[in-house]
Amino acid sequence: MLHQGTKELQTSRLLLRPFRESDAESMYRNWASDPGVTRYMTWQTHESEETSRGICALWEKGSQRQDFYQWAIVLKELDEPIGSISVVRINEKYAWAELGYCIGRAWWGQGITAEALRAVIKYLLREVGFRQVIAEHDVNNPNSGKVMRKAGMKQEGILRRCGSNNADPCCDLAVYSILAEELEEPSPAFRPLARVKQALSEEECIRILEREKRGVLSVLGDGGYPYGVPINHWYDPKDGKLYFHSGPIGHKIDALRRDCRASFCVMDAGTPEENDWALYFKSVIVFGRLEIVEDHEEALEICRRISYKFTQDKAYIEDEVRSSGARVLCFSLTPEHISGKRVHEK
Repeated sequence: MLHQGTKELQTSRLLLRPFRESDAESMYRNWASDPGVTRYMTWQTHESEETSRGICALWEKGSQRQDFYQWAIVLKELDEPIGSISVVRINEKYAWAELGYCIGRAWWGQGITAEALRAVIKYLLREVGFRQVIAEHDVNNPNSGKVMRKAGMKQEGILRRCGSNNADPCCDLAVYSILAEELEEPSPAFRPLARVKQALSEEECIRILEREKRGVLSVLGDGGYPYGVPINHWYDPKDGKLYFHSGPIGHKIDALRRDCRASFCVMDAGTPEENDWALYFKSVIVFGRLEIVEDHEEALEICRRISYKFTQDKAYIEDEVRSSGARVLCFSLTPEHISGKRVHEK
């Protein structure tokens, strides 16, 4: 290994940098003073800004060492730390590092922690030379495991009654890891449209995704064959994700669990022009990653949203949700690339 310390890292939304003593106010306000954030942490909720100041000063001094890894998670648009991520344990003999992280409650559920975790994992495995990165979470805090899976880590198993945190002095720990050889190569650049004059704007693509009721979802199916299936969808403008509902088992669910990469294609009914038999079609293709919605109430609300695209009969929808909601599974597609075009069929 070649220890390089807390090197500054960047992602699309984040700056990961060493802590400074001047970060104390942000640290205390954004996460360290919140018992909801520290519930599953091994350190106590900070009682004052001075407590945060002492920690930040200690970390600023530590950042001078090459074997010290403690990053402030800075949201670029806010320009202040909203959390931290660090190496909490190192095994030099077997070349593995254990990571820990937390961010403020206001930024939960936005993929920020997974984004930071991916960047740190890549740095530790590719540049520092660790062979393995591991992380653990209390089994009663499944959202932390969700972050680890989104970052490419795999669950190794459960260590029973061997952990301790503010919520439980003797808890079960779920252990995750990723090896250097498992680190996913960066996605190739998505192809631009060959005929740029046919391209739709991003705004028009979103309108089509919101308006149309169904499309074809394509995943990596059995034996490596592409598997495309017609499916209803709902586009949520708040988070920019597409949502789908399904039964809990089947070909696409097995494929999703095996490889989360997918594409989704939507096409309108086409429009004619005067004295022309051929139609003009608008189509949109979304490339991204699928993720199962773990919260059951959230899944039921997704079912409602999809149903309202077909009927406004609220009583009927609630009856359907009540009768079959227990068996439903919902999942999302987070777009990485969206393209659309208008073509003439002749």
